[in-house]
Amino acid sequence: MPHLITERCIGCTACVKVCPVEAITGVNKELHHINPAICIDCGACTYVCPEECIENPAGITPERIRRRTDWPKPEIIDELCTGCNFCVDICPFDCLELDDRAFGGIARLVDPKACVGCAMCEEVCAKNAIIVKDNRSFSVRNPRLASAYSYSR
Repeated sequence: MPHLITERCIGCTACVKVCPVEAITGVNKELHHINPAICIDCGACTYVCPEECIENPAGITPERIRRRTDWPKPEIIDELCTGCNFCVDICPFDCLELDDRAFGGIARLVDPKACVGCAMCEEVCAKNAIIVKDNRSFSVRNPRLASAYSYSR
């Protein structure tokens, strides 16, 4: 079950702008909708909703996190990162890059302001080298993301 936008939605479009997979649609100042076939249940939409009208799959409406700097961000464990580039490739907002090491490199968060804390990077990391603490994801180890990178856990 995906996140759900309730009738209290004012159509501000904030959730549309942060959705990493473009699962949210709607017209300005009208009720928006989340497409359950596309939603990865990352919870990013709940961080921005000024009306706090988005329920998570458990039926709970999380509180808005007003300051973007307080949103969850990925932390890379250097010793586990192999520089495979999966996290860089899947990040919809180009927040991650590999550093300039001659071979492989280590993933780095290069644009924390653009990061929405969706945890897609954590989910595709085959080496568990990325942790997004305190994220609101209900999609940990999402099979749709894992299959896109041809590995399973």
